[in-house]
Amino acid sequence: MSINNWEHLRGHIDNERFLRLVEHAVNHYSPSYAEESVIQVFTRALEQGQVPFRLQPVDGEPGCETERFNIIVELGPQPPTLLWIGHMDTVAMVGDDEYGAEWDGDVLYGLGTADMKGGCAAAVEALCALVASGVPLVSGLCVALVVGEEEYGDGAAELMRELSAPVAVIGEPTGLVPCTSHYGYLECMLTAKGTKAHAALPEVGKNAIHAMLSWMLRILDRVAELPNAQDVAVNPREIRGGQKLFAVPDQCESLLDIHLPPGADKEPILKLIDEARQAAETTHPGCECSSEELYWAKGYASPQDYSRLAPLMAAFSRADVPFYPTAFRSHSDGNLLFERNVIPVVCGPGRLEVAHTRNEHVHRQELIDAVRLYAALFYEFCVAPGEMG
Repeated sequence: MSINNWEHLRGHIDNERFLRLVEHAVNHYSPSYAEESVIQVFTRALEQGQVPFRLQPVDGEPGCETERFNIIVELGPQPPTLLWIGHMDTVAMVGDDEYGAEWDGDVLYGLGTADMKGGCAAAVEALCALVASGVPLVSGLCVALVVGEEEYGDGAAELMRELSAPVAVIGEPTGLVPCTSHYGYLECMLTAKGTKAHAALPEVGKNAIHAMLSWMLRILDRVAELPNAQDVAVNPREIRGGQKLFAVPDQCESLLDIHLPPGADKEPILKLIDEARQAAETTHPGCECSSEELYWAKGYASPQDYSRLAPLMAAFSRADVPFYPTAFRSHSDGNLLFERNVIPVVCGPGRLEVAHTRNEHVHRQELIDAVRLYAALFYEFCVAPGEMG
């Protein structure tokens, strides 16, 4: 009975329909706070697959007039045993970046192919196959396509006000490697203020950019002193200062991204930043430096008890995908879910190394494997328990 049900479900997967959906989604540019067009792409695919869904309103940023929604699918008896989450938004394009889908052999290129419209489309296709198969669910399933993840996760935060589950799978790009541990993420704004003067007389002014560079270099040089320094990633994401005027710059700002290993606290790096600030002010008298913590999400380690993940491991076996857990090195909605006593597992098609780049891509076979894996997850968590005994 179990094998027949699984094969029946698997037989309703339409890979060509799925790949068309991935292309269609990638061809709709949807940066955070402007996701409306891709929401329509996925709701239309669900309607065509006769998958019931509802839209959950999510407030936009101040001044944003675009209506924003999470797409929520709830099947079987609720509340859910399994929650699958993917985000529909992408990072914004910069300069002459291109976002459209383009095949080069068996590789699909385009903004969002890996992060993470490929994963969202895979979950939608798995849902369509599940509904079309008519296989009965004995446990609840919820699939949520959310907005705003590439900023500060307002879509996931809104979702979690209403829904939860013992286990959640997040379709971020991992090459289908299950990530049961997660890095922490700290975002800081550094500011240096000086005194403006004519560019020909730098000794009269106080150069804020010089102070910022000194501060930043001290931070980067001292990262090796941190606990588990080899696993700490410090990235100066953005730096801006001065004006086009022929003058000594009196202000400079820098955004600093910091990824810390699972379970690490932020205090050591914050102390390092402050000590480097004091040193920069000493070597640049007259300049004032300050830092502001914009965002913090603590990482988490693998669960000691894998019993709640038994269906997940069974799904990997059923889908013939290796199960070798590791840590997810970026930020995702997993941090928020873990705070809500959910066991999150990050696993999706594509590679983190190419996400947010002009070379973003995903392989055709990995996309197809993702559909099979997600269908197996839905089966093991929500169908198979009714076939035991």
